[in-house]
Amino acid sequence: MFIYRPQEDSYATLSLLSRINNRFNICIDVGAGSCILTRELSRFCRHVVAVDINPYACAECRKYDVLCAHGLSAISRADLVVSNPPYLPPEEPPSDMEALAIYDYGLIDHILRWAFAYRPRLLVLTYSTLGRADLIEEAAYALGRIVDREVVHRFFEDIVSIAVEPLGPVSGSS
Repeated sequence: MFIYRPQEDSYATLSLLSRINNRFNICIDVGAGSCILTRELSRFCRHVVAVDINPYACAECRKYDVLCAHGLSAISRADLVVSNPPYLPPEEPPSDMEALAIYDYGLIDHILRWAFAYRPRLLVLTYSTLGRADLIEEAAYALGRIVDREVVHRFFEDIVSIAVEPLGPVSGSS
């Protein structure tokens, strides 16, 4: 079964996470895949949960608390949410788990809606300029303040990781 392996997008997210100096209680890695971001979160988070819809990815992350679920559907509180979700625009309905790991079938919208509703202290989201970058950035600015950004240029696209501090009440406590 297919598990998304770290590539430039994962390393861009890691680079941004390496600059976080705060401590967090509850941290969620949405779309954990190989668990590379989950491992980094354990450096500065008291409690880390890896979330993935793929049961093989969930097994890969078994050293951590794992929730085999779609996005944040079972979570109502977090201090930090990190996601390097599938971000390429879908070309057709998914035919296998590999397609779910690469193409965005609504996970980015789900994460942004969750962030608007539950207001984590920090949201870290990675996306590509080949996807809906303009809508993602517009939503990020509506949500709060972009406090950090990592951009990796690859041939015909930019991979962007942003850290957003939501405005208004936050769901977690430090």
